[in-house]
Amino acid sequence: MLISAMEKRREKRLDEENKVVLHVLAEDGQEKQSFYSFSRDLSVGGLRIMTDSPLPVKTRLKIEIAISESKKVIAGLAEVRWVKSLFEDEVYEMGLEFIELDPPSKVFLLEHIYKRTIAR
Repeated sequence: MLISAMEKRREKRLDEENKVVLHVLAEDGQEKQSFYSFSRDLSVGGLRIMTDSPLPVKTRLKIEIAISESKKVIAGLAEVRWVKSLFEDEVYEMGLEFIELDPPSKVFLLEHIYKRTIAR
């Protein structure tokens, strides 16, 4: 029996576009570069973003996700888990896994995903 990738996911994912600010962290924890992106989907475990600047797997990031619907910002740390080239190496998708979210962000994210998945 074949199981699709969507069925293997542990958490529910929301297919929604939110503005994301990414701050690339050096090994010493200092910010060395910042850029903007958009989320393609979002879950309690992480998010998928679109970018024209791919980063190496395991790169650590400080992230801020502006949830379009509520204008609230989710803040925390994430790590690049995978990178996929789209459109002749001009656009990329990256999978980011949350390492740490501040407590209010985690609570808001859980509530946001729960409300959006129940409403469907």
